[in-house]
Amino acid sequence: MLPKQHHISGSTLSAIYGCNQQGIVPNVSTQQKIRYSDCDPQGIVFNGNYARYWDDAMTDWFDELEGLGVSLEAANVDVVTARLEIDFKASATLRDVLETSVSPEHLGNTSMTLGMETKRASDGTQVAVGKIVCVFVDQKELRPVRMPGDFRTALGSR
Repeated sequence: MLPKQHHISGSTLSAIYGCNQQGIVPNVSTQQKIRYSDCDPQGIVFNGNYARYWDDAMTDWFDELEGLGVSLEAANVDVVTARLEIDFKASATLRDVLETSVSPEHLGNTSMTLGMETKRASDGTQVAVGKIVCVFVDQKELRPVRMPGDFRTALGSR
């Protein structure tokens, strides 16, 4: 029988790794300078580009976990995006620098929900918020598998 799903509430790893207040490993943000190719004819960032920005931020987040010794690849596990939800709060324009942060919100048995927030770096204006639901899959078969135990432990949920 699989264990019940957990909401992340904190971890002793926060003191060890310098995590944010919720004890979530790691505390990473990714910056994106807005270029002409990011903008639509209205002069604002085309909405579809946020999926790419968020995927880049999520990749950086997973890379940081790997740097802390938590490797999905070593467990022959990968993640795929099952759901992407974006709420747009403000427009970003040419030459803005956007900063996207990733925060695990919910750990399931075979999936995880990541909270995403993008702000304009110059003034902290919230530009977009939302969630990505990732499903852990076997690298060869691409079928759902349980979240690796060391990954769950690193995020503070047992």
